[in-house]
Amino acid sequence: MNFQPIFYFPVLAIPVMLLLYFSGPLSAAGLAAIVSLVGILGVMFSAESLFSRSDIGAQAAPVIFFLQMVWLWALFWVAEKLIELRDLEKHQLQEDGEKLELEILDYQKEQKELEKFATGLEERIARYSQLREFTDQLAGIVKLKDIQCKTQESVRKIFSGDYELRINLDFLSFPNAPLKEDALSEWGVRHKIPLLISDSSEDLRFPPHKLPPDCSLMSCPIEREDFIVGHLTVRTDLPKKWKDEDLRFLSDISNIVSIAVANAVYYEKVESLAVHDSLTGLYVRYRFDERVEEEFARAKASGSSLSLILFDLDHFKHINDKWGHLEGDRVLKTVAEIVINQTRETDFCARFGGEEIAVLMPHTQIRNSFAIADRIRKMVESTPVGPEKIHVTMSGGVAALKASMKSPQDFIEAADRALYQAKDSGRNKLVKVES
Repeated sequence: MNFQPIFYFPVLAIPVMLLLYFSGPLSAAGLAAIVSLVGILGVMFSAESLFSRSDIGAQAAPVIFFLQMVWLWALFWVAEKLIELRDLEKHQLQEDGEKLELEILDYQKEQKELEKFATGLEERIARYSQLREFTDQLAGIVKLKDIQCKTQESVRKIFSGDYELRINLDFLSFPNAPLKEDALSEWGVRHKIPLLISDSSEDLRFPPHKLPPDCSLMSCPIEREDFIVGHLTVRTDLPKKWKDEDLRFLSDISNIVSIAVANAVYYEKVESLAVHDSLTGLYVRYRFDERVEEEFARAKASGSSLSLILFDLDHFKHINDKWGHLEGDRVLKTVAEIVINQTRETDFCARFGGEEIAVLMPHTQIRNSFAIADRIRKMVESTPVGPEKIHVTMSGGVAALKASMKSPQDFIEAADRALYQAKDSGRNKLVKVES
């Protein structure tokens, strides 16, 4: 039997080459070399002329066919492994891609958080810059009314937005005495901590009728020496508008206002001590001299009336010698209180000398000022002083501004001459300058 094998190796090598080329990492040059070698062997063993004179072809045909099958199986096995490797790499790439997408999402989330934080930080920096400016401005203010106006103006600027703000800085009449029928004031005095109400309609700390409906508000106490002296309140008609960060910032503002209020109170005390006599509470002499010049010029310019009373306690040295200087001080203080209580708010009462008291009375004719002076003299005479029941009297001179007076000194000298006339004529009397 003449067996002639048919070799499919060269033909099958072409799809195997394409499969390997598109499926695995072998190079095109390597595939070409393998296919060329297999093709040459196939041609050699398939050529009938090489085996025509011997039975080598018939004997070698099964072996070559077997080798061809093994080689094809090996090629397909390698191709399958390469495909698996490709799928594994593809799966790994997909996993890496998914991880990268997750990392990108995390990065984007962190970026948004950072942007949000940066925006909030910029807002806080802007607010604290405004707070520093507010602090610098408040440092130069020593009047409570000015502090109130500047605080409300600055808080409105700091918390401004596309909503309506209601800002109130209220001072209490007395420390720890809440404003009448004010729930926030009562709460602040009781708790002494900042208050945040996100939605007044949902807040259970206050009865519904005690707060405006559907609003968001913050309230911080103003403290001085552990006493509540006022409240700073910010309110808007937008529920859930304010957050804890806003309350902390408003609390910082209230602390600054508390310091400013304390400084204003101390300034008023110092100013009062500078212009008021510490014993009697009357104005001091230099302030009286300034006021006389002001009222003298005003009365001259407007043609209005102006009166001056000078009082002097009778035998005051005898009181000091007999009862002591402490009792003498008590007498001076009692007489000063009578003078202040019996004069008007528009009158200016000052300690003119040791035991002399001056009362400057704008827009007052001499007959009226003389009547007031005589009422004071009689009240002093009838008022016993201290546990020793000391009775004192005083003399007085009353003068009115005349056209002939060229200076405030002329005005004062006229009242002084009338005073000494009263003392020379027996004391416990009043003398007025008639012309």
